[in-house]
Amino acid sequence: MMYFCLVTWILLSATVDGSDVTLSGQVGRSVRIKCSHKFAVNNVKYFCRDPCKEDQHILIKSGQPPTGKYKLKDLGKGVFTVTITDLQKSDAGTYWCGVERYMKDTYRKVVLSVTDEVTSAAAPVKTVRSSERSTFTPPTVSFSASSPAQESLSLEPTGEHAGVILYTAAGLVAIVIIIGLGILALYKFKWTTRRFKCSGS
Repeated sequence: MMYFCLVTWILLSATVDGSDVTLSGQVGRSVRIKCSHKFAVNNVKYFCRDPCKEDQHILIKSGQPPTGKYKLKDLGKGVFTVTITDLQKSDAGTYWCGVERYMKDTYRKVVLSVTDEVTSAAAPVKTVRSSERSTFTPPTVSFSASSPAQESLSLEPTGEHAGVILYTAAGLVAIVIIIGLGILALYKFKWTTRRFKCSGS
């Protein structure tokens, strides 16, 4: 009697079990879909793509190993998850989480959208206007190699040095002349004094 009441309740219940599942994923990534059904502890769960009317639309069932990019895991108590790996734009669309029933299977609608993979933004490049450009010119340091002849010490006096030497030489000559005249005058004075003494005696 209890079993009959359960079957009757299932037949009278809606085919779609629960609210729709809407989710989004990125290209190249994976997405996990969680589905739950009432009174489906031991029932076979499956995941299919719309319109889900033939076996060829079923992508994977509970108890099966992962097939391609689909993996189904039964968590018990009517709850199971479906993982889709390596998402592509073509994977976007409507799917159904299904549960096998004795009379009529129940479903839960899944709407999946796939967006482009988000890449890291490149560092912004600053455009320098002509008015913002620096007018500073770095100093230029140049080294020139000179020949040994150019590096030799020149002993020829320059104009300024020649004048100094000339004045020094003239001064020395004048000093020598003055000293000579002084000595000559002193000698003459002594000679005159001695002659005067000799004449007086």
